[in-house]
Amino acid sequence: MPGPSDDVPRWQPPSGPSEDVPRWEPPAPSSEVPRWQPPAADSRASAWEPSATVPRWQPPAGEKIGAVLETEAAERRAPAASTSPFALPFVWWGRHPWVVIWAAALLTPAAVLFLRVLDESGLESAVEPAQWTLLVLLAVILLRGVLFSARRSLARLALGLLGAGVTVAALLWPVTQVTLGRVTCPPRAGTDLGVQAAAVAIGAWQSGEKGAGAWRGGEPDAAWLTKASAISLLDSQLVESGCFERVAPIDATRTWHEFRVTVKEGERPALSKVVVVHTASESGEWKITGIEGPLP
Repeated sequence: MPGPSDDVPRWQPPSGPSEDVPRWEPPAPSSEVPRWQPPAADSRASAWEPSATVPRWQPPAGEKIGAVLETEAAERRAPAASTSPFALPFVWWGRHPWVVIWAAALLTPAAVLFLRVLDESGLESAVEPAQWTLLVLLAVILLRGVLFSARRSLARLALGLLGAGVTVAALLWPVTQVTLGRVTCPPRAGTDLGVQAAAVAIGAWQSGEKGAGAWRGGEPDAAWLTKASAISLLDSQLVESGCFERVAPIDATRTWHEFRVTVKEGERPALSKVVVVHTASESGEWKITGIEGPLP
C-alpha cells in the first residue's frame, strides 16, 4: 500500500473573517416610504360618507320600517278528499273496465250454474228475476267498457266487443244447448207436457195417416215417414214423459214422451219396441219436433 503523499492539499478553516465575502446589511429607514398613522382621537365621531354614485335603498312612503307580522291565519292547502273503502272497487273498475268485461264473459257458465242451483233448491220463482238481474249487470259492464274505449280507439272497441261476444256464445252453448239425458220435468212445467200432440202422431201412424198437423212446420220428418210407411203399428202405450237434462235450468218447453209399441215389419213376427216422441211448446201450443224409433 502506498503511504500518504505530502503533496496532497488539505482543507484548512479560515483563520478569521475575510474582507472579500459580502454580508447582508438591513437597509436604513428611508423617509420616502409612507407609514400608516393612527387617526386622531376626535375622528371617531365622524361618519363614513359613501360615494354619491352608489344608490341607496329608500323605504316606500307611508310604510313603517320593521318586521311585519301576519295578523290573519295563513291559508292551508285543502286536504285531499279521502275515498271511501266502499268506492275503491268502483274506482278500480273505472280504470280497468275491460278486465271486468272479460271476467264477466268467462264467468257466464258459473252464472248459469247458479241459476240451476236456485231451480233445484225449490226457489224456481227466483230463477227468472235472477236471470234478468244478471243480464242487466252484464249490459252495464259492457256499456261501461264501450264508453271508456270509444274515446280511445273505435277499432279496439269493435275487436273487444266481438271477442267478448264470441267468448260468451262459445261458453254458453254447451251449458244451454247440449242435452245430457232425459229427466223428470220440474213442478213448474205443469201437467200439460205435450202428451196430446205425441198421441196424435202415434195415432196417425197406427191409422196409416201422416198426422202433419201435429208437427212443427206442418210437415212430418221425411226419415220418419219412410220408416212409418214400412212398419205397421199394432199397439201403443204411454210409459213416461219428461224434460231434457242440461247444465242450465231445465227448459220446460221441450219435452219427451216414451211409448211402448208393438210393430210388425213385412212377414216378420211382431216386435215390442220403444218410441220416443219429442215435443216443444210454441205460443202455448205443443208441436212434434222429432220421433226416435222404432227401428234404425
